Amino acid sequence: MTSSIVRRVFTDQEFSRRWQALRRIMADHEVDLAVLVDADTIYYLTGFAGSNSTFQALIVPASNEPVHVLRYAEELAFLSTSWLDVPAFYNDWDNPVVLTARLARRLVPRIRRVGIEKASLHLSARRYELLLAEWPGALAVDLSQAIGWLRLVKSPEEIEQHRQAAVVIQQGLEAGVAAVRVGVSEREIAAAIADALARAGADTLLPGIIVSGERLREADSRLSDCPLRPGDLVRLEIANSVNRYWARLIRMISLGPPPAETAELYEQVRLAQEEQIARLVPGAIPSELDTFVRSRLPLGLWTMQLSGYALACHECRASGGELDRFWIVRDEYRPLVAGMALHMVLTAGPGLSVGDTLVVTEQGGRYLTTYPRDLIVIE
Repeated sequence: MTSSIVRRVFTDQEFSRRWQALRRIMADHEVDLAVLVDADTIYYLTGFAGSNSTFQALIVPASNEPVHVLRYAEELAFLSTSWLDVPAFYNDWDNPVVLTARLARRLVPRIRRVGIEKASLHLSARRYELLLAEWPGALAVDLSQAIGWLRLVKSPEEIEQHRQAAVVIQQGLEAGVAAVRVGVSEREIAAAIADALARAGADTLLPGIIVSGERLREADSRLSDCPLRPGDLVRLEIANSVNRYWARLIRMISLGPPPAETAELYEQVRLAQEEQIARLVPGAIPSELDTFVRSRLPLGLWTMQLSGYALACHECRASGGELDRFWIVRDEYRPLVAGMALHMVLTAGPGLSVGDTLVVTEQGGRYLTTYPRDLIVIE
């Protein structure tokens, strides 16, 4: 492993922990090697944040050092960020998938069982066929569930990244709240949020979802140019990441005092969610948590089929993909584990929502986002 890293997010101890866990997974599944092409898994194991638009792979023999296959143009980024020191670069005229398969066969001449991530969005059917064609007689063993679960349970260093993301999006929310007033548009609010996110250190300038007035029931990121009117409700859903670790925060704003029934329903939603969050302890069953919070709200006012989800380490999205999906929803029975980072969200009635980023602890959910949870009223 190289020691000449100049842009490292995590410590050597943290990367060592992750690799030891991967080696245990490989041993449990009795594979001769693993060939991992999921960009987020590769970032998790190496610290290298490559482009999702180009192919890359980790070849991990059971009894030898791993080799990272990547495009020639990413050499400098590899040298300055990766925890590994054995790259194999390909050219633009190469077929990188075939090259990877043949390199794996040179490293492990007799491949009997090879570990892959079938659930990865980066392993297309075509890539899967190309890999297996180069390993006649080899059995592909799916490591998706084990690797996905490994990534779902966060270390203290990872939780700190989620916490930093929570700080960043809170600054975005504060800028958005300050921009809300009669006569401004959702687009103008988004501009204020994006500016604050850029200054705070977010990975992207995406402001999240901003909806108001008649659009409250929509879960749409498109922005309206219509000016806000007195009495409008505005929902700000700010989501962004720091070093690919995401946080999300949802708050409601009322332009002027809201109707009594709106204020009362929002309080029901807020208090029901706080009761649920107190139950986010190791061993809790998502299906039961979801049923519990539904029982606290008036029948027929639910507008979502889940009440939370695990936050991810991803380049483009907060909720992850098939590889590491975990929802607080009916029919999810895998128990919570200490160290999971979750976004808990509750929506009822005419699009009234509240959402926060939390970590599962023995004492219940610990908030990483700390913005006051009351309905925000702008006179």
